[in-house]
Amino acid sequence: MVLRSAVCLAVAALLSACGGPMRRSPAPAAARIIQVPTAPGVSIEVLDWGGSGRALVFLGGGGHTAREFEEFAPRFAGRYRVIGISRRGSGGSSDAPPDSLDPLVDDIVAVLDAMKLDSVVLVGHSFAGFEMALFGEKHGDRCAGLVYLDSAYDYTDPEIATIFETSYPPPPPDMTAADSASVAAVRAYAERTNGFRLPESEVRATRRFGPDGRLIGQAPSQTQRRMGSLARAPRWDAIQCPSLGLYPVVAPLETWLPWYPQLDAEGRAQGEKYVRAYGAWTAAQRAKFGQLPRNRVVEFPGTGHYFFLSNPEEASRAIFAFLAELR
Repeated sequence: MVLRSAVCLAVAALLSACGGPMRRSPAPAAARIIQVPTAPGVSIEVLDWGGSGRALVFLGGGGHTAREFEEFAPRFAGRYRVIGISRRGSGGSSDAPPDSLDPLVDDIVAVLDAMKLDSVVLVGHSFAGFEMALFGEKHGDRCAGLVYLDSAYDYTDPEIATIFETSYPPPPPDMTAADSASVAAVRAYAERTNGFRLPESEVRATRRFGPDGRLIGQAPSQTQRRMGSLARAPRWDAIQCPSLGLYPVVAPLETWLPWYPQLDAEGRAQGEKYVRAYGAWTAAQRAKFGQLPRNRVVEFPGTGHYFFLSNPEEASRAIFAFLAELR
């Protein structure tokens, strides 16, 4: 129960604490949507941005779909073969909740087999780090590299449960009626409060809107509800493929919590306590990941959990450099 709560709280906090200066991305190329059967009664949604060469496979964070990358992944299609996978319970994939992390990794392998992709580089955000680490451990022969987008953490560490029990971050401002009036308003709210804007297709895939276009709530998912119980401690030493950990730095406070200036004295004190505790924990996690010679760490000061959306040029530059060095 503690582990499940810690992971869910961590994901929830990261969905809120995700600031950074907004940068506009170039118009993305439209993806071709494919459905791939991976198990009895299970079909997985795949976004195919085309390209040729080494395959890059994008995996969304918890509560997200592959459309999270619709404005980022196409940057790589000029040099690489680029696809994205929406895990079970998200987007157009079947909501067939797994009992462990293994079926999620098996789904990835089944998609690769169906698309005749042998050795691949996985690029994953947030919760996807669990799937990537297990893939690297179980399928090293198919793992050319792993790129963790603020996802190379061990959320099974008991310390993170303590942090989110005693230092939970203050929430962002509540959405007003105007903020939930339409898809465009929801995107504008995220940009105003957090410094990034999700692709429109991702907002539509992860939220429900009424006939009048007004936001109703999150899209229901049995897989999402079980996500906290699926966590498995990454075994960094068991992964033989080169790995790149891209980490936003939890500082300065106003960047990680963009709504900090709007908080009252109590809320500011709570935010400061959270940033100190969570910042120290993430720094220790970066150091642990970076101890292995095959793991590389790149830090992004002044950004947030969605730094690849707020700072796509810097993020893609780091990934291109990593990919260029792979055999």
